[in-house]
Amino acid sequence: MTVPDSLRTVKAELPRWTRDPVTLVTMGALVGLCGVLSYLAVNVATGDASSGGGGLQLQTSTVLDAGSTDDELAAMARSSLTMLVPIAAIALGVRAAGGEMSSGALLQLAVATRRLRRLFLVRAGIVLVLVGVAGAASAVVALAGTDAAISGAPEVAHLSAWHSAGSTIAGAAAQGVLIGLIAFGLAALTRRWVAITIAMIVYLVGLEPLLTGLLGRGSVWLPRAATSELLVPGPDLAHVAPTVACALVLATMAVLSLRRDRAAR
Repeated sequence: MTVPDSLRTVKAELPRWTRDPVTLVTMGALVGLCGVLSYLAVNVATGDASSGGGGLQLQTSTVLDAGSTDDELAAMARSSLTMLVPIAAIALGVRAAGGEMSSGALLQLAVATRRLRRLFLVRAGIVLVLVGVAGAASAVVALAGTDAAISGAPEVAHLSAWHSAGSTIAGAAAQGVLIGLIAFGLAALTRRWVAITIAMIVYLVGLEPLLTGLLGRGSVWLPRAATSELLVPGPDLAHVAPTVACALVLATMAVLSLRRDRAAR
């Protein structure tokens, strides 16, 4: 792979994905929902809003009062992030893997195996950038939403969610990158875009909480729990090592296994 060829691939792919309507809508929805959900959750926790009404049911076990701490407030933002960032990361990762392989259109984009692999290597890098930016932006908006929500509650006005903002922002970006890379690798390997999206969301939303109840302390090694730990100050990085290894292996396999004849099938 020569540098000029690589740069040409980047110049062709980057504008495509940064202007892709589905990608932009997904990123915008993630950022907006994280801010709104954090704002509403804090309002409920401070008693300034009802947990139900108008068809919306919002529940939280946290109660914020004069005795609450900054970390309890920041945890409200982190809860929104760990709920929404992985789902958006799955959508972005699968989207970046693209549907061209199943349609055979990649033959028009990559006429040789080496160029096909280069194309997907660039896309893997784009996944890292887009999902990382989306995760970090969502964290900033979620933290801003929590601070905005307490502005009208004098008893908790002394609190601030920004005391651990660095770990929250970096952790949200890292969680998004890891989950997005896994989704990208699985989608590129299997060419089953819808199935991978559904399976990963079902696992994160339904299966892992069930496994958490069964495994107890051992659940800290599970992908969502391990990556969510990255958002808190001083995480145990050993817990996320298996997820990092899985993401790297899947992405590498997805790039190296690409063949022109495979794209044609």
